[in-house]
Amino acid sequence: MAITVVGLVAIAVVALAWPRSGGSEPIASPAAAGATTVTPAPSDTETVAPDRLARQVCRSVPHDVLVRTINGTHPVRSGDLQMITPYPDYVAGGLTHATPFDHTQEVPLLLYGPGIVRPGVYDEPARLTDVSQTAASMLEFDGFTAPDGRALDEALEPVDARTPPRLLVTMVWDSAGVDLLERWPKSWPYLRQLARDGAWFTNAQLNSAPANTPPSHATIGTGAYPRHHGMADEYIWINGSLQKPNAEGPTFMKLPTLADAYDLAMGNEPIVGGAASLSAHLMMMSHGLAWRGGDDDIAIAREVQNAATGGDDTANKWGLTTGMSPYYRLPEWVNDDSIDASLAQAKAALDQRDGSQDGLWQGLSIEQMAAGFNTPARSPYQTTLFEELVKRERFGADRVPDLLYLNYKIIDTLGHQFSADGPEMADALEIQDGELRRFVRFLNDEVGRREWAMILTADHGMQRDPAATGAFLIDIERLSAAVEGAFGGTQARPIILKARPTQMWLDEKLLQRKGYTVEQVAEFIQGLTQTDVAGATGTQSGEADDQVFQSVFPTSTIERLPCLPAGMLDG
Repeated sequence: MAITVVGLVAIAVVALAWPRSGGSEPIASPAAAGATTVTPAPSDTETVAPDRLARQVCRSVPHDVLVRTINGTHPVRSGDLQMITPYPDYVAGGLTHATPFDHTQEVPLLLYGPGIVRPGVYDEPARLTDVSQTAASMLEFDGFTAPDGRALDEALEPVDARTPPRLLVTMVWDSAGVDLLERWPKSWPYLRQLARDGAWFTNAQLNSAPANTPPSHATIGTGAYPRHHGMADEYIWINGSLQKPNAEGPTFMKLPTLADAYDLAMGNEPIVGGAASLSAHLMMMSHGLAWRGGDDDIAIAREVQNAATGGDDTANKWGLTTGMSPYYRLPEWVNDDSIDASLAQAKAALDQRDGSQDGLWQGLSIEQMAAGFNTPARSPYQTTLFEELVKRERFGADRVPDLLYLNYKIIDTLGHQFSADGPEMADALEIQDGELRRFVRFLNDEVGRREWAMILTADHGMQRDPAATGAFLIDIERLSAAVEGAFGGTQARPIILKARPTQMWLDEKLLQRKGYTVEQVAEFIQGLTQTDVAGATGTQSGEADDQVFQSVFPTSTIERLPCLPAGMLDG
């Protein structure tokens, strides 16, 4: 079955490249009040030669780290400055996984589908950008081209020996990178069994930084790096302000997904749906009604409306934000008592894991963790929702292949609290692995053996415990305060519009009025030492006067880098 698609019309989103100005911008610098200036700023007569800076970047940053950073940096939407620490150090606002390093970049990648997938272990390089093109190949759909990916056809049976599945599931184990799996090797026996029965890629990674939820899910859907699809971080600069990527629904994602192209080419006959926790997870699915000719694909999330952070999924019921709801269909049954009851059952089972029904898991109160939602009990709860979604919406019920996109989130939630080294992660993995077994058995019964296929991966890895790695933690508030003090920013009008673990947005107009350049800010940050920006823990990995950044450079420097492969910045 070969299908082509014509006439896809991209969403017109204007991202103006004017100098950034804070003005009445509500997103303020996190600089601490009363912080001490640590190093004088350069005088207004000093300049930093952009070409010299570009050569320095090429000399100081490992090639793979630099490539990942560039793939993940959008020329307009990303920050004005890119900041790269030496491994394993990081800018800490918590246990961030937004790094270009292997432990957050390497992910599992499994293709499973008897009769469709050729079982084996594959050592060829694979990327998240390959997921959508591989899905298209499994569907035998030639109307989609991943801008930065390829079909992993070496892991598929010959076309004349296979039939497209009635249901293709794309499943993300959020934050369950290879490093985490290797840290707890006995906690995922069923995934290991599926890997023996399917195609297991040993060299899969994001190849894009920052390693965060919105960029990775958009990459899974579009087959493009954030440099092209535009969902570059938890915040992006667009239309003159900083916004969360899904603040206005899916309209900020610049490229079509496989689901957009396939559904349209099939006259919207396939059932397309996604169930997750956050709006950003749904970007691996589709634009829904936001794509011209698209329909209201099924979408289920639990994101808190207008949350202070991009990752707050603790709303008290399944639903969609006001930004997402115009473009998708939320099934009426998602908050039925029968589904909610499964959370209570899962909490009771979690409570019993230590042999005592005392309301505790790993010594923690289950109810105090978002009424159990932020414990491993969430995984069985999500599985119940996923099963009901397949049954009630009739996924895989006919010969027209349907697409289902699922995200299990709890491993990521707990990782931000306990790190990859916390024993809590062994429980989270083990329980989620059991839910994978349950869901596979369900699909065999409901859709039929050999009638469905699955692509399973992770969107990124997880941060390690700095006590285990010896990482130096850069205090993001002290970092910001140092910049504000050196370049004349105030709480009323800060120089920094937003500071993130790998990048910084600046008020360029204010900076220019004070006689400084972005290059000078980069050089200043590059010179900061461990004494200048040590976190509250006092963690120190070297000498007090050691510089804490491997490289800091303006995003505009990327176009000048002499060490990039030819054609990397094309498109």
